[in-house]
Amino acid sequence: MALLGATKHVLGWFAPYWRKRWKGILWVMSVTVVSIGLSTAYPVIFKYVIDSLTEGRATADVRFYVWLILIVGLARTLTRWVLPSSRYVMNLILGLDIKLFHFDNLLRKDPAFFNKYRSGDLITRFSDDIDGDAKLGWFANSGIMRPVEAGFTLLFSIGVMMTLHWKLTLLAVSPLPLIVWAMSKTEHSQHKAYKRRQETISQTNNILESAFSGIRIVIGFVMEQAQERLFKSNMVERKAAEERVVYIRSFLESIGSLINQVGLIVILFVGGYYVIHDEISLGTFYAFIAYMTGITEPIWTISWFFVSLKMSESSVDRLEEIERFENRSVHTSSISNPIRQLDVHDLAFRFPEEETDVISNISFAASPGEKIGIVGEVGSGKTVLLKLISGWLTPLRGSVDLDGMQLSQLSDASRAASIGYVPQEIELFSGTVTENITMGRTASREFEAVTKSAVIGSELEFDKVLEQGGVGLSGGQRARVALARALYGDTSIYIFDDVTSALDLNTEKILWNNINQEYPDAIFLVATHREATAAEMDRVVWLKDGQIYQEGNHSDLLRLHPEYRSLFAHD
Repeated sequence: MALLGATKHVLGWFAPYWRKRWKGILWVMSVTVVSIGLSTAYPVIFKYVIDSLTEGRATADVRFYVWLILIVGLARTLTRWVLPSSRYVMNLILGLDIKLFHFDNLLRKDPAFFNKYRSGDLITRFSDDIDGDAKLGWFANSGIMRPVEAGFTLLFSIGVMMTLHWKLTLLAVSPLPLIVWAMSKTEHSQHKAYKRRQETISQTNNILESAFSGIRIVIGFVMEQAQERLFKSNMVERKAAEERVVYIRSFLESIGSLINQVGLIVILFVGGYYVIHDEISLGTFYAFIAYMTGITEPIWTISWFFVSLKMSESSVDRLEEIERFENRSVHTSSISNPIRQLDVHDLAFRFPEEETDVISNISFAASPGEKIGIVGEVGSGKTVLLKLISGWLTPLRGSVDLDGMQLSQLSDASRAASIGYVPQEIELFSGTVTENITMGRTASREFEAVTKSAVIGSELEFDKVLEQGGVGLSGGQRARVALARALYGDTSIYIFDDVTSALDLNTEKILWNNINQEYPDAIFLVATHREATAAEMDRVVWLKDGQIYQEGNHSDLLRLHPEYRSLFAHD
């Protein structure tokens, strides 16, 4: 029953992809039917040739069957080329469909999703769980069609054998139920082994992704040996998991081969006895041997289907885990730019499974042309506040309103057209500097004007191809590219999370001069630990323990609150 449930589960998961590619599936099935017919007919034709020769029939009869064998043989050769090729093409197509669907679904996830799943694990689910031998892309077509072909070939072969001699057929196929028994007894072990193997692969990718992305830190702090120990430990676990899978596969393959050999021995001894006593002809004896030899592969294919089914179920479970995670809410409301008022009402946020709020009771307003600094000690809630205002996080209580409309009700497109956000951890993508700034968008501001505002000079070539993460750029260059990306959107509100700390004082001074000239009507919210940045702000919101402690002009706060000065790094 559990095996039936697993089959229903996996096949039901693939059903939408099959419906989409029904024409290709129908073609593969048609070629499969032809292949089954030719494979079943071939031994019977040989039987008639042998019987015609041993019985001394007319040469014309023998010649007819010889020509028939030649024609069927050529047809079998053709189908053995067309069928695997067709399956392989459909494997690629279905694998691509699976990847595209889940990648599109991934991009719609709530931001909390990416706090739970690491990059290496997601890469494994989108690559190793789908690509390669006996993975979802393969199982979607070949993994199903091969056992279907094998099953019908087996049934038709046994059916023909029954018409030739039913008693010998029953004796020959009597060991076959042992395959089902072996599969049912190892089902739990199979699922556990394949799931563990995929988990160790995810762990490997997580370790490699972390080591390579942070290689400079690893080398700088002489952490090579620690990384080697971590990787070696993972490899030991992965080796054990891979060995477990190999042991189970080898055992089931051996069972299938053994059962076939038993059936073949039965035919040789019992069938030989029947030939000697003229109960069956020599041609019939040959047909039985041919069928039993020919069903070696179908038996193995069917047994392997149950093995690969459990492997696929493990991968399906891993992708379904992603599917079940909540997507971002989809809204269609929009708001026209420019924004005339930003209001933060009683904002509060708490991370899942935490007992206390990170921020609470945050309220303030901002009007066009204002630059507001967000300052506070590390852990005071600055980044969380900016992520809530930018829409990256959903508040526990309260709201962020743009011209009276809640930010949470806006469509993604409208929100992106209203707010430009530069996070504290700058992310750059593989591609040119220009592509990293424009991100495929068109904007009303000229590209050259935007890059000038972000203080990107001639030292950075716009056609320079960046590696993942912006490897090859300095911290200041990466920051300026990220600033240009936000400014290129020409939004009404700009949110900078401590990004100016990567700039030298002179560059930052030029940046704010450019912004004051080119973006006089925009709202700027800037988290900072730098006094020079706070001095550029029209107003400062001082956070302490997740709440607004003081609010006012930077110079006034310096004069009235001695501890305010200690918040800033020395410039």
